[in-house]
Amino acid sequence: MIRKFFYKFVAVGIAVSTIAAPQLLLADGNKEPLIKAAFIYNFVKFVEWPAPKAISQQASIDICVLGENAIASASEVFKAASTSKLKLSLVQESSAKKAASHCHIVFISQSEMGRFTEIMGALKGQPVLTVSDIDNFADSGGMIGFVTNDNKIKVEVNTKAVTSAGLRVDAQLLEIAVKVIDK
Repeated sequence: MIRKFFYKFVAVGIAVSTIAAPQLLLADGNKEPLIKAAFIYNFVKFVEWPAPKAISQQASIDICVLGENAIASASEVFKAASTSKLKLSLVQESSAKKAASHCHIVFISQSEMGRFTEIMGALKGQPVLTVSDIDNFADSGGMIGFVTNDNKIKVEVNTKAVTSAGLRVDAQLLEIAVKVIDK
């Protein structure tokens, strides 16, 4: 069951990224930003936000990026995944406080490691899913951290950080995580 779900999860992400942004695949051959964008797209489906930020009550959601990261070049993934009922937008933000006011998901780039404590403080208790590829992100209080394991991008989930923000992660997402942290 877990394996079937995981393959479906990855297949949807690859299909979206391949259809949405073939020009990005050809540009430099780096698929990592597209894979991470596909994961983030799927997080929208497997995370529940409290009202009034509940996805079912939204016409659009903002997925924000703090700092410099190649994921910002994958905005086509979110445009392609948008429907007539829900528009997904990738937004470059400079301030965590500003991001907290309108973003459902905030991707914190490695370039922001020096501001990590400040960013996490501004987002603490806010119904905003924090995601990053900073080393030990989930262990350090972030919600979902990207890690590379066997040359594959995988996720670690900090359930305590998720619940303290008023969010809920579907058990299926926890099943594909390489590490689930509750601290």
